[in-house]
Amino acid sequence: MVGCVGATEKFASFDDPAVVDRVLREYLRRSDHTAWSPYQFFSGGADLSDTEVSALKTALFVEDHLPAYVAEHLRFFGDHCASDARQTLDRKMLRFTFRWAAEEDRHSHVLEMYLLRSGRVKRKELEADLLRERRTTYRFPYRSAIETCVYLALQERATHLYYAAFARDVREPLLSSILHRMAADEASHAAFFYDLLLSPENDLDALAAVVRTVAREFKMPVQRNLLKYRAQIAALMRSAPSYRHADVFAHILRALDRSARTNGRGSLELLGAVSSR
Repeated sequence: MVGCVGATEKFASFDDPAVVDRVLREYLRRSDHTAWSPYQFFSGGADLSDTEVSALKTALFVEDHLPAYVAEHLRFFGDHCASDARQTLDRKMLRFTFRWAAEEDRHSHVLEMYLLRSGRVKRKELEADLLRERRTTYRFPYRSAIETCVYLALQERATHLYYAAFARDVREPLLSSILHRMAADEASHAAFFYDLLLSPENDLDALAAVVRTVAREFKMPVQRNLLKYRAQIAALMRSAPSYRHADVFAHILRALDRSARTNGRGSLELLGAVSSR
């Protein structure tokens, strides 16, 4: 991966096409198995609080920020000056990127449809808000591939846990079903990075050190971009009181410990905690 100093020595899976192929195959298999369409959900109204409406709008802003996210993936994994071996690996990583982007766009699509059909927001106002957010820039906070992958693993795990908590805590059954679907997608995204990072080819002690460094400075995407970010985050937390942000970091540390004890064999089973409604 571009910019991954020392990958061959400590993180061999990042330089091994066979490992990337294996992890990618598992991700695409999950993606095909759990495919769903925003159009299978519909509603003429919804019993939502103002706080829940605000939380859904914030989630939509984050999911809809795809132009900036995809541009970063293309920049990171699209260096045409890289070696042939590096470009071969980057092509495989971009296969994940394009499927991931489609699934994140599915989340944006279904949230937008749900909010509009709920009657709680006006189309012109929502579209203006979305355009405002999409104009902001975004950059990966790290330049090395190992740090970037750890960051993305934490990010996807956080969204998985949040949507699962929101699905448990919300009273409206249709929204709960939508959030469960989204949580399953996010869990699968996290599993891709976990499986790549926790490959038995890698030095888990070195990985643990990177995880600790990234966790100390971790912030969610567009945290500095969203208008009135603190107020929006407050609405997110009030709408999903069972969510605990500390669980994000505790989970990856447990996964590291489990991987060390089993020599990296086996799946992390990130999807097990999510209902398949």
